[in-house]
Amino acid sequence: MDLLKELVKAGLVFDGVGTVQLDENLWQLQFDLGVIPAGTYSGGYWGDAVIRNTHAELIVTVGDLYEEGEFNIGEGTVDLNYVDGSGLAYTGELETLVTDRIGDLYPGLMAGGSEQGMQGENYLSLDMWTKANLDTTAYAS
Repeated sequence: MDLLKELVKAGLVFDGVGTVQLDENLWQLQFDLGVIPAGTYSGGYWGDAVIRNTHAELIVTVGDLYEEGEFNIGEGTVDLNYVDGSGLAYTGELETLVTDRIGDLYPGLMAGGSEQGMQGENYLSLDMWTKANLDTTAYAS
């Protein structure tokens, strides 16, 4: 699989994005999101999220995720510096801040909270897709 060709087709070519090859047809992309300020963010289903200053990075796995010879975009994760006893970002104001920032910094890259990915005590799980591939198979759910 030609990563550059697939990234161009998917609309995933941006300056400054890190790439790590995981195997022959699987890569991890690293998108810098800058600092997310410390504070309390009103919550959704899982209470208010309280974080310390967080230099955030979106990590997304791309490639032949299902070994079917097709390029797909996998789950995205953003590590967050939750304080002890915090609720989760999922469905709340902090999730909106993170997903909006992704769209602002990387036009055409889209993200939404992932119920299937579940949420960890130190990260936000995101479904990822691109505007270029909205109607194709390169969509994670």
